[in-house]
Amino acid sequence: MKKISTIILAASLIFSSCSYYAYQYQTGSSSHSETTPDSIKIYSGDVDQDYIIIGSVTADVMGDADAVVKFLKKNAAKLGADAIIKVDLKKLNSFSQRTGISGVAVKLK
Repeated sequence: MKKISTIILAASLIFSSCSYYAYQYQTGSSSHSETTPDSIKIYSGDVDQDYIIIGSVTADVMGDADAVVKFLKKNAAKLGADAIIKVDLKKLNSFSQRTGISGVAVKLK
């Protein structure tokens, strides 16, 4: 019984430590040159500037808000985003210390 409990605990730790990132391009969106993660701005709402929507982005990582934002910026930079707007941050599970984030990747004009 102790061996089974140990295996279940080990498996749950392995699977809960994975990072997850997904994106979905906006229909008709063109590809953009990669940007740097440090240059990407994060906004909880909309911006008072013209932009082109690249697509929706989401991430789920083990860690706090800083960790998930860093991960999201890194991957949004690969899409060519200048900013991520309408960001929604969520603590997914207090036991596993996972944090999720979603938003809209945009190219500012």
